[in-house]
Amino acid sequence: MNNNNRTENNDQAEQDYFSIDSLPYQSTPYPLYKKIRHLPLPVLLASGNDRDRKDSRFEFISAKPDKVLRTTGTTTSIETPGHKTVEVQGNPLDILSQEFTLESDSPQNNDLPFTGGAIGYLGYELLHPWLSIKQDHKRDIDMPDMLIGIYSWVIIIDHLRKKCSLVIRHTCPEATRKKIQEILADEAEKNSGSFSMTGDFVSNFSREEYQHAYQQIIDYILAGDCYQVNLTQRFTAPCEGDPYTAFTRLQTIAKAPFAAFMEDDSQAVLSFSPERFVQVKNKEVMTQPIKGTRPRNDDPEIDLHNRNDLEKSLKDRAENLMIVDLLRNDLGKICKTGSVAVTNLFETQSFINVHHLVSTITGSLEDSKDVFALIKACFPGGSITGTPKIRAMEIINELENVMRSVYCGAFVWLDFSGNMDSNICIRTLVKENDRIHCWGGGGIVADSVGDQEYQESLDKINLFMNALKSDF
Repeated sequence: MNNNNRTENNDQAEQDYFSIDSLPYQSTPYPLYKKIRHLPLPVLLASGNDRDRKDSRFEFISAKPDKVLRTTGTTTSIETPGHKTVEVQGNPLDILSQEFTLESDSPQNNDLPFTGGAIGYLGYELLHPWLSIKQDHKRDIDMPDMLIGIYSWVIIIDHLRKKCSLVIRHTCPEATRKKIQEILADEAEKNSGSFSMTGDFVSNFSREEYQHAYQQIIDYILAGDCYQVNLTQRFTAPCEGDPYTAFTRLQTIAKAPFAAFMEDDSQAVLSFSPERFVQVKNKEVMTQPIKGTRPRNDDPEIDLHNRNDLEKSLKDRAENLMIVDLLRNDLGKICKTGSVAVTNLFETQSFINVHHLVSTITGSLEDSKDVFALIKACFPGGSITGTPKIRAMEIINELENVMRSVYCGAFVWLDFSGNMDSNICIRTLVKENDRIHCWGGGGIVADSVGDQEYQESLDKINLFMNALKSDF
């Protein structure tokens, strides 16, 4: 088959599934998102448009899903407009696979990586009931353990080609199609509200309580229970105003490659993650754990010193390698035998506030539908649990006195062909009513130093907490 015929066939296949309309290119997704955010369950997947980063090419916007899945504990509600909400019991990832049917012949286009599908978050505790991990903490953040919308339209901003496309699947309800087209045709500029803090952030741990939990982890490590445990503290503050204003302000600073914003009535998730969880592209799998951190500094010499110190650190390399081995094992449960490989080990990546060590592990799936089993095998990400994973999660549950909620879960998109990408929800904030929460943590290993680990947990999130202190 010649290239022209292949292109014509691809074009025809796409026309059979969705329509594509060009929109004026936008260098940021913010004006377009403001137009649609009054619709139910709006979502923005932002990449920062940072040309120095390979993962900053695309940004997605959608709202008004055809179906919504909300999980709390062992119960998942399935909401379909115009139909009665149904509640079912069972593993939520199994339920997702049943409610979101893949299309074996759905066309794929590298310039349109997502043409509709599932978008939302998986909270850290989502699989606790199926991993036999007790959950004794009070649910003081009333967020679902899983919140997924199934969307039949999406706006895709392509910063490499400087194009903006509205993709509407043929399954999209006609009322939704007309509504979106009317909204986008309206040239009136939409405004967002102000946001302000009304008090200071307060941790769930005092410094002494953190050190006590740290020492308990060291004792567990020395006793042979585990090799590494991620210890986190949560900061909570009163606030008022529009969380989207806070998101745009913080993402302008962070330029996070795996950022996400999702609103659900009085709740909002603001994720500025630098870390990929799992990507699947044409059945090829990639995960990129982060382990190893040093703070950035305005002084170039100190900043370079910190970077070099991270790269030479045997402790940080060992910590990273433990998680690489864990994730090789997770991928090996689902990927084709012999396909799992470490393709990049200890790559240094620099972000606005920290330097990180990042490794890359890859594998291959036998079948596109294996993507659901892959998520189940890998979730939650090993970089934010420790190793062995289940024992580390048990220790986390014992020592952390509040739920992590969305933090350390994953924000995911999954299309009808079985392709997906996702982040680890670190550098992630949750706004619920008049409170905002953020978390900071790090992996504890045998040669960790308590004061340094405590400071690292602050270094990762001080940028966000300090930026929120100014009214805007």
